[in-house]
Amino acid sequence: MNALAGLLDMSVPKLYEFSESSDTYYLLHEKIDKPDGTSRYIYNVREPLKAVLRRVNAIFAHRCQFPDYLTGSLPGWSYVKNAELHTGQGTVIAIDATNFFPSVKQSMVEEVWRQFYGCDETVSILLADLCCYQGALAQGSPPSSYLANLAFWNIEPLIVGEFKKRGYVYSRYVDDIIVSHSRRLTRPEKSWAICSAKKVFLSRDLKVKARKTKVMDRNVRQEVHKRSVNAGRVCAPRNLKNQLRAEVNRFSEGLKSGPRNMTQPDQQYAKIRSRILHLKQFNRSAAEKLLDKLESAYSGR
Repeated sequence: MNALAGLLDMSVPKLYEFSESSDTYYLLHEKIDKPDGTSRYIYNVREPLKAVLRRVNAIFAHRCQFPDYLTGSLPGWSYVKNAELHTGQGTVIAIDATNFFPSVKQSMVEEVWRQFYGCDETVSILLADLCCYQGALAQGSPPSSYLANLAFWNIEPLIVGEFKKRGYVYSRYVDDIIVSHSRRLTRPEKSWAICSAKKVFLSRDLKVKARKTKVMDRNVRQEVHKRSVNAGRVCAPRNLKNQLRAEVNRFSEGLKSGPRNMTQPDQQYAKIRSRILHLKQFNRSAAEKLLDKLESAYSGR
């Protein structure tokens, strides 16, 4: 414990104080209602615990070399790059865990600290106390995504190894497992792939959304993170270009009628510009045309 306190640059009593009161530092930032009727809760962590958790990340998570099949919230990766792993494939299979972060329980986090990082039991319990809210990981907390990546550390490599032997591509973006193959899979092969991938989540008693398990052959629209991957590249979501064109037109017309008649034009501009830059990842020429029109309208207001 003294060694951990030294690494975190604080006294042992202060560490225990944080661990005993850690729940009081978590604040609900956003509640997102999903189409299936459930909700996702995003949290902020107040200082000074937030600084402590960032230090925990710097000491442990940032020095961990994650395997290339883990792509969620890691340096150099994004959901777009994750989707790129599965472009132009014969069959793509997507599997999603239910209520992921609250399902990664504090006992699982303790196990990561104790068995993966090799901390003793006392330190593992304290670190789990710091990193969890009401007995589980909280989405939005600095260490949560890193710890979620490590939640299946002792079973996932074995399953991934079996996929690779059979020529599959496997990746996990936090709570989304994507498996694909260069050729169109047979029905038994699809069943094996789904069953094998589900074992990752089921090994820790997480539930899988059966209705959100998707099997997509080349002859239908294949989607990863709601982006098409059929064409050998990741394509923008359907209708995004048309939606942005309409938004730019409305913004331009609003400015022409008088900026005073618009609600928060600067914020509207920033929001539309951000969405256009997102489109640019998929369709550079269309995005640049929209950006030129937006900038012209905004600078001439």
